[in-house]
Amino acid sequence: MRYFLGICVFVLSMISSLAAETPIPSLTVILTAERVKAAKLEPLAPILAVSHRGTAVVAEPNNLFLVNSRKFLFDASTPVSDCAFTPDGALLVVSGRKLGYCAGGRFHPQIDLPENAMRLAVGQNRIYVYGGDNDRATSIYVIDPQRGHAKLCDAPSAIGAAAAVGGALYFSVANDIFQVAPDGDVNLICRLPGPPVTSITPAGEDTLYFLAGRALYAWQIGNVAIFGENLGDVTRWHDGKLYVLDVQKQSLVRLESLPTRVDAPPETP
Repeated sequence: MRYFLGICVFVLSMISSLAAETPIPSLTVILTAERVKAAKLEPLAPILAVSHRGTAVVAEPNNLFLVNSRKFLFDASTPVSDCAFTPDGALLVVSGRKLGYCAGGRFHPQIDLPENAMRLAVGQNRIYVYGGDNDRATSIYVIDPQRGHAKLCDAPSAIGAAAAVGGALYFSVANDIFQVAPDGDVNLICRLPGPPVTSITPAGEDTLYFLAGRALYAWQIGNVAIFGENLGDVTRWHDGKLYVLDVQKQSLVRLESLPTRVDAPPETP
């Protein structure tokens, strides 16, 4: 209850700072610890996928759970390190060192991956994999259906999160966020003073939401603003709504009508 009171305070704090004609932010609670227990889910993993239709999928260590229908997606135990929807609605899954898809209650492996337990970032026309279960996995790869995978770039150290939108890819290393342009050029776009970035979510081509130390930030055209603290671990964006998964509290909430403009902080006199 204390956690959801904190979320409500966060929403109310945004409402109080908005102009009268601005849409009012709202909060929808989708999963709670009690609902997770009632669904006989094991503790939720930091994995969240939301389709173009608003279908939400969360994960326990060895299965995926379709939140909207309250059902498991795999008939048998299947280790999952990440999943993501493609633009046309297919559910990609990484299990072990295989990338495949979920259909008919089964995992269908398709492509061998360079590392075990990699993560996914899916754009409009490209699929990326990164990370793994060791700290030396610092490369980002582009999936090629014909060749398997091709290295895109190397990060200076372990990658915390990545997300794709349009022709660009964003990824984090510690508390830095980088952009990989369509031509392959890598640029630092944001450096936070605080803890590492754990989730990046594009909301269009000029706005990013990201979590660092469970605090929610927004980046827009070089400006950064903090929206709230102790909110969760993973974010996803769909149709003007921000989904926030909190592994610690075993909850999933949806925030709507968030401010669309990120203003630069006032200069110190």
